[in-house]
Amino acid sequence: MSISSRIELAAGQITPSGDTIRIELIRPADNPPAVLITWPAASSVTNADPRALANIATAVVRIMAEAQARLTKIRRQQR
Repeated sequence: MSISSRIELAAGQITPSGDTIRIELIRPADNPPAVLITWPAASSVTNADPRALANIATAVVRIMAEAQARLTKIRRQQR
């Protein structure tokens, strides 16, 4: 896929050990735009406490919401 532009929609840490996700809008030269979600390259480990898992889920949802809001703003500006 030939990518003519990338826009970071959101990124952030999801675990205390520094695992992050990144969400980008990619605009290939010859295909429709798409969203690329880059997850940690290796497995993430967290405490067995249910609150630790809930914190990861909260972080992922927050980052996804940021990406959705940014994508909505970009699409509105293009109209």
